[in-house]
Amino acid sequence: MTEETIIRTIETLLKKYPQQKERIETGVRQCADLWTEKDGNIQDFENFCRNNFLTGNALETLFKRFEEKLEYINGHFTALMLRLRHEVDENTGPLHPIDTMFAAYSPAAHFMDDMFQSKLAFSALLNFKTKELEEILSKGNEWSREEWAKTRLAQQFSHRVPSSVNQELTNAYMKADTYINEYNICMDAVVDETGKAMFRKDLKLISHWGLRDELRALYSNPQENLKKQMTILQIMERIISQKLPKSFINSNKKKYEPFTNTLDGRTVEDENDERYQYVLDIFKAHRKEDAYYPKTPTHVERKFKLVREIPEEDVEKLFIKLLSSEESKEAAKYIKSKLNRDLKPFDIWYDGFKSRSSMPIEELDKKVREKYPNLQSFENDMANILRKLGFKSETADFVASKIEVDPSRGAGHAWGPGMRTEKSHLRTRVPQDGMDYQGFNTAMHELGHCAEQTFSIYKIDHTLLQGVPNTSFTEGFAFVFQDRDLEILGLNSKDENSEKMKVLDTFWMAREIAGVSLVDMRMWRWMYENKDANAAELKNAVVKIAKEVWNLYFANVFGFKDSSILAIYSHMINNGMYLPDYPLGYIVAHQVEEYFKTHNLADEMERMCKLGSISPAEWMRQAVGEEISPEPLIKATGKALKTMVADPIK
Repeated sequence: MTEETIIRTIETLLKKYPQQKERIETGVRQCADLWTEKDGNIQDFENFCRNNFLTGNALETLFKRFEEKLEYINGHFTALMLRLRHEVDENTGPLHPIDTMFAAYSPAAHFMDDMFQSKLAFSALLNFKTKELEEILSKGNEWSREEWAKTRLAQQFSHRVPSSVNQELTNAYMKADTYINEYNICMDAVVDETGKAMFRKDLKLISHWGLRDELRALYSNPQENLKKQMTILQIMERIISQKLPKSFINSNKKKYEPFTNTLDGRTVEDENDERYQYVLDIFKAHRKEDAYYPKTPTHVERKFKLVREIPEEDVEKLFIKLLSSEESKEAAKYIKSKLNRDLKPFDIWYDGFKSRSSMPIEELDKKVREKYPNLQSFENDMANILRKLGFKSETADFVASKIEVDPSRGAGHAWGPGMRTEKSHLRTRVPQDGMDYQGFNTAMHELGHCAEQTFSIYKIDHTLLQGVPNTSFTEGFAFVFQDRDLEILGLNSKDENSEKMKVLDTFWMAREIAGVSLVDMRMWRWMYENKDANAAELKNAVVKIAKEVWNLYFANVFGFKDSSILAIYSHMINNGMYLPDYPLGYIVAHQVEEYFKTHNLADEMERMCKLGSISPAEWMRQAVGEEISPEPLIKATGKALKTMVADPIK
């Protein structure tokens, strides 16, 4: 559309609606920006604008129709996707090649094309303003709930990405998901230098989650289990460097010795950088989106400005402030004193702040299996779990009735319903002999997600606002639930140090994942600076970046340089810039937990979730009366370290 056409169209509408100048100018220009030849000629454009610009009751009806219909459309797409991905996401047995093909098909890939071709998208753009992040941050505190909903409506159609690009993205992510979900280490095949098995029978751990959680569990007896922890670290480093034998992945047929990197005493073929090729494939798919986002022409910018609605530089400053705090060194000294040894790279996952760290993993597994011999028993007990967390019986029954529990092929996740006739799906990994502690701990985390997902769609006033501002907020609630896992098992014993230990644990975990997130962010920047890199070059860059971040923020705390451990996270491979949501989630979770100390968790969580997907800044203001900041967590950590009584960990 030429400027002449745009001005002529605006003037025509102003003659009919002289009081609507700002709306008319905004709407016409928004439509003109995305109108193409296949949408019609100049006369078609002018006729469309003249016939579809609405005011008064007609405008309100348009808004209500969009809200109603989009819930049904998105909800049914979600339900269909769940069925198409069923075998890939859930542990239904060995995958058939057709399963991954169905999972790669996106039923919503053509949705945006259809919305524009039908002119529905143009109807929204003509009548509702798409607001930039600057306006959202500066004026959002003045908006009504309906104004927020209208803003979210217009944002859905602010960019026009072709269906072919959307399908390619779905395909790239599906392949990476399958790779990660099938990446298991059979620990019963891991042997020491003498050929002796080091781990219990049938122990099968997914990377990285399972390896990390097993390593954490070994802090129950840190001196005796140090060799096992060092062995897991060695396996992680082989995964990062892509030197792990390819035939050892998901197999226990041959004995693996990690330090010589041999199977049955022989050196065999490694992965050949396959891990990093999946990252590149996702990156290349996102690059095809770039042209359709002129104001945010990289996936990194879109994740921060459009999805998180927090500028990248602000998020990085939050992480650096956390990582650079003097409290980091003091916390490390405390950990060193408890372990009675120098720190190792895997101590980023130190688990001694939790009371479970004093319990052998076998004991925890036994306790969980007795309580939950299968997934159905956990699902049947969810309402009771929610009651223990403080929810009223009626609310607990309602939330539990809206959640379905499934066996996960991967480490575990939660998937929201999309519409108010469906359920959330809670997925956790469960061995054949019953739920173990890892599976239960994951289930508690995912229950937090599912409770949020239930409140934020079933209890919301506008379904266009369903959900929370971004993933970090639902992660915050998930951490709140996960932190109460021992309480649900009846194993949590509180003393005068328990709250202080909880703060230290949150600080140490937030610090670890903040470092990992900086690696993820810098990896994506590197890919945009080196668009033609191959998998080997990306691997070398990631290892270099991981060591640089370590040397900047961990070396002076741990006492040594050049660890690459921060590059182990599977989210870097299959989730495309997801990781920054975790440290943000810990920061938010601490601020929410502080609020819960003087307010009822159950009542306040429901109230917070009903705020919906307004901006993060406005959500925090209305939820807890603060802005997102690591400062409360840092201060609480310093206070806890200074006031800790002698020998709090048994």
